[in-house]
Amino acid sequence: MAVAAALVVALTPSVAARAAAPGPVPDASAPSARTVDDVVRAWRSDAAASVLVGRSVLGRSIVAHRQGPADAPYVLLVLGQMHGSEPRGRDVVRAMAAMAPPAGVQVWTISTMNPDGAAAARRTNAHGVDPNRNFPFAWSPRYASRVYYYPGSAPATEPEVVALMAFLDQLRPDLVVSMHQHYDAVDLGGAGKTWSWAHRLSTAMRLRTAVVPCNIGTCTGTMTAWFNHTHPGVAITVELPARVPTALATAYARAILGVGALLAPPSP
Repeated sequence: MAVAAALVVALTPSVAARAAAPGPVPDASAPSARTVDDVVRAWRSDAAASVLVGRSVLGRSIVAHRQGPADAPYVLLVLGQMHGSEPRGRDVVRAMAAMAPPAGVQVWTISTMNPDGAAAARRTNAHGVDPNRNFPFAWSPRYASRVYYYPGSAPATEPEVVALMAFLDQLRPDLVVSMHQHYDAVDLGGAGKTWSWAHRLSTAMRLRTAVVPCNIGTCTGTMTAWFNHTHPGVAITVELPARVPTALATAYARAILGVGALLAPPSP
C-alpha cells in the first residue's frame, strides 16, 4: 500500500509537463487534424454526447461518452475493458468522467466493449470468443485450442468487435488507449508510429514499457494492430497492475488526459 500511495503522489502534479519531458521518444509529432476528411469531421460534429456503439451477444449496450466540444479537432478514445476478467480499467474511465478534457481535444470513453464478459467476470464474450483475437488484421486460428484465447471461427464474427470497428471507422480518433491487466506495462509491440506515444504514456503513468507477450507467440487479431494498420491514428495497449486502488485509478486518468493534451499543438 505504501508503494501505491507514493505512486499516486508522484503522478498527481503536472502530469502533462512530465509527459512532455525529454526521454526515449523517437518521434514527437502528433497525428495531424488535417488528415480528418469532411465526412468524419461532420460525423464528429453531429454525434450526441452519448452514442450507442452496439450490443453484445446477449443484447447488452456498449456505449461511448464524449467529454469536450464536438468540434474539437483532436480525439482521444479510452477503452476501459475488452476482457471481462480485467475490470480495473473501468475504474480509470469512471475517474476520467469527472475530469475536464484537454483544450482542443474531445475525449471519448467506453467503459467496456465486452459487457457480457464483464457481467460473468470472464475473459471472453458470451460466445466464448476472445474479442482481442477476433479483429481481422493478422487474424489466425492458432489460438483455437486455447479456451480463454479462442479467436472465433473467422475474423470479425463477434457483434462487439464489429460494433467497435464501425465506431472507430466513424470517429477516427488520433489516439486510442486500450486498458488491460495485469502485465503492468505500456505495450511497445505496435507499429513504429506508436512508440513515441507509448513512451509518453509510460512516463506519465509511471509504468514500464515492454513488448506484452501473447502466450504462444505473435499476437494475432488484436484491436490495436488492426487500428494501427488501417487508420492514421495510434492505438496503444496499457496493461494495468493487478490492484488499482481508487486514488491510483484517478492518477492514471489524469496521466492519460495529460498525454492526450499533447495531441493539440500549443497555442502560438
